[in-house]
Formats: sequence, structure tokens, C-alpha cells
Amino acid sequence: MKKRISITTIFILLILTVLLLLVLLPIYWTIIMSFDRDVVLTVPDPPRFYPKRPSLFNYQMAAQAVPIGQLYVNTLIVTTIYTFISVISSLSCAYAFAKGKFAFKRFWFMFILAVMMIPFESRMLPLFLQYKTWGMLDTWWPLIFGSLAWPYGIFLAKQFVDAIPDSLREAALIDGAPEIRIFLRIIVPLCGPIIATLIIFQVVQQWNSFVWPLVVINKASNQMISVGLAMFNVSETSRYLGPRLAIAMLGLLPMLILFVFLQKYIVQSVMLYGVKE
Repeated sequence: MKKRISITTIFILLILTVLLLLVLLPIYWTIIMSFDRDVVLTVPDPPRFYPKRPSLFNYQMAAQAVPIGQLYVNTLIVTTIYTFISVISSLSCAYAFAKGKFAFKRFWFMFILAVMMIPFESRMLPLFLQYKTWGMLDTWWPLIFGSLAWPYGIFLAKQFVDAIPDSLREAALIDGAPEIRIFLRIIVPLCGPIIATLIIFQVVQQWNSFVWPLVVINKASNQMISVGLAMFNVSETSRYLGPRLAIAMLGLLPMLILFVFLQKYIVQSVMLYGVKE
């Protein structure tokens, strides 16, 4: 017997559809206008939602004004290294706090949570002076070293590892498996959803990171894409609307692709938090 859809459900779906269209409309307009040859200096009047003369002219102008390829490569390398290290360290610490037994475990976990309450801006100047003393300015090291400790990632991963039954670890210990093998062969494969969630969070954060790269990197050849796009928006070329829309799409495209393929894992991880032995 088929279930009848209530009027309330239909009303809610209509509201959600309208809200979705309102969210997607600016993105759609940006994409369309970035491919319009006639959109160079100003917005079409009246506004239109299709390219009158489809062209890659705006993207060609943007590529000439900004070394977008180099910025992509730099950001991709730093983001990949940072994400890999931070996710591995977060999972390792989460496993220790969730399943391990050592002195002052609760104290150290609360200490990590306390670090989350300290804004980065209050630590930025001491970190800058530290890396300056080490001779690491204008390099990627200040951007990478922060991945060694990610308090929020540790907290989030611990909640997930807590939900993994202790019986799996105990059975492996009885069979003589060392902790490192238990972690790599049992814990990590079961943490697929939370790993994907941590990856999404870190990639988005690093891809959009602006203040710290701006402070520690001066060389244009080593700069990140967020700073490069911001520099374009304050340059002389920024008076052209079309290239600005093209630049915005080039910066947004990787994040759109990431969410399309990995967003389902965020929902899975939230659902699995409530699963206890």
C-alpha cells in the first residue's frame, strides 16, 4: 500500500526547494556571466541568466593577470601535505584517548580542548617571530607545521573511535596483535566516514586560508591561491567584472568538486556517533 504524502510534507519540500534555488542562484549567475564575452566591465542591464556570446575571453584575461596554475600547484601541495599529516595525527591521538590507558589522560584531553578556545590571532605574532628566528619565512614550513596538532580534529575523531566496540580491540590483543597493527588494520578501516569528514574540513580550511599565508609568505611564486586571488581583486585589472567572475569560479571549483563527491560521508559520520556497544 502506497503512503500518501501529506500537505505538510509538500509544503516543507516547496520551502526547501525555494531556499535551495536562492542559494544556487548566485553560483549559477557567476558561472554563466564568467563565460559571457559581453560581460567585461559591468553587469548586463537588464540582467540575464544565459551567456549572450559564450567565450573563454574572461578566463584568458584572468590567466594573464594571475599565475593561476602556479597558485593551484602551490595550494594543492601544501593542502595535501597538511591534510595528510593532520588527519593521521588526529586519528592517532583519538585512538590513544579513546582506547588507551595512561596517566592524566582526562587532563591532557581537557587541555587539548582548552587550546581550541584560544583564537589564532592571539598566537599569530609569537608564531611569526618564532618562524622568523628559525629562518622559515617565505617558505611553506610555517603552513605545514601547524598540521602536527589539530585539537578539533582530535576531539571529533575521538567521538567516532569511542563508538567502535572495545571487543574488536580486545580480540586482537588476545591474538597477540600489537597496538600499531590494531590501529592500522582495525581502527583506520572502520573510520572511513570520519576520515572523509576530517579531510573535507581541512581541505576547505587550507584552501581558503588567507591571513597566515599572507603574513609568512612574501614571494609571489610561493603564495597560496586565496592570497593570489585577493591580490588580483585589489589590482588594476580588478575593474573588469568578467575576469573577476572567472577568478572567483577558478577558486571555487575545487571546493564544489570536493563537496559533490564527499559530502555524504559527513552525514554518515554524524549518524554513526550515536552507535554504542
